[in-house]
Amino acid sequence: MRHRDLFRTGVVLLAVVALTLPGVAAPAVAGPGAARAAAARPVAFQPSATLTAREEPRWSVQPSSRKGPTGKNHFVYDLSPGEQIIDYVGISNLGKEPLTLDTYATDAFNTEDGAFALLPTGQDPRGVGAWIRLPQRSYTVAPGKRLDVPFTLQVPANAEPGDHPGAVVTAMSVTATGKEGQQVTIERRIGARVYLRVSGPVEPSVQITGMELRYDNPVVPFPGGDLTVTYRVANLGNVRVAGKARIQVKGPLGIRLGHSEMIDIPELLPDSEVRLTSTIHGVFPAGPISASLAVNPETVDKKEAVPTARRAASTSAAPWGLLIFLGVLVAAVVLVFVLRRRRRRLLAEIAGGDGGVPDPAGGDPTPLAAGRPA
Repeated sequence: MRHRDLFRTGVVLLAVVALTLPGVAAPAVAGPGAARAAAARPVAFQPSATLTAREEPRWSVQPSSRKGPTGKNHFVYDLSPGEQIIDYVGISNLGKEPLTLDTYATDAFNTEDGAFALLPTGQDPRGVGAWIRLPQRSYTVAPGKRLDVPFTLQVPANAEPGDHPGAVVTAMSVTATGKEGQQVTIERRIGARVYLRVSGPVEPSVQITGMELRYDNPVVPFPGGDLTVTYRVANLGNVRVAGKARIQVKGPLGIRLGHSEMIDIPELLPDSEVRLTSTIHGVFPAGPISASLAVNPETVDKKEAVPTARRAASTSAAPWGLLIFLGVLVAAVVLVFVLRRRRRRLLAEIAGGDGGVPDPAGGDPTPLAAGRPA
């Protein structure tokens, strides 16, 4: 719902959201948590055409100060409603040409797979992105230089307590030539994350909002099939959470059929929901089977206890291969029994029909004399 299609006729806007560390020369996106970085992640339409361009502009963005970079990965604040601070964002031009960048703040959210993403260009922020003000919209940075830009963060007096994620973003449009010679415009965005905690009551809450099972029934029931569990986990609280989860699989009478390894739940921003999939291998098709999911969340700062979220679902996993084999086996046994019984009955009828036995040469039956031979 928050994503917008940025494709226009002849123009493709590709927004790349990134967290840049000191010395990073190319766009990158930080993964969940403050200490690790992941690959750049597009948040808009990716053109299938192979693009060719002149030297690609390169720059980085990081928390800074009047005296230069602070060495921090993110902007992290713990402020009260109505409080105001001034901070700096460092923009480094890593290329050989002057670089002019749009610079602004926006809000963040989780994509369906749990990635950290920013609102599309043109969508107005309502949280921390709306509370950050920069002196101007555009800045030019000389080649090989860094510009430390001040900004003001003003927390509204009526701001809701809890976490408000966002980023200070730099963006520029690059024109390139597509595979078929068409001109394509790519908008690249690189930003430094902002994590603002507004003081007040902390209300962590996680809920499993959906759960589905799909069983891949094997032809041979041993050693079992794959049970795929798809589930949705929502952060209904006002602070960031992460955690661990595990799935238990049981059959009739509570017989244990398998379990998952420990599952990492990615960092969930407030009012975000993720869709995850886990597969349990070697589940015997015992008929009706059930899977129970337990999510043990915790706040990112590990200061607040969060209740465990639980949910269960069931499906049918009849051992069709085994049942068909047993059916064929039973049918074969019955057939052999019937044929043997019919053969015995036929022989008995032939033997007792006229008191003789058939002549092997095909002649008349030889009479059987009564009593013993003389």
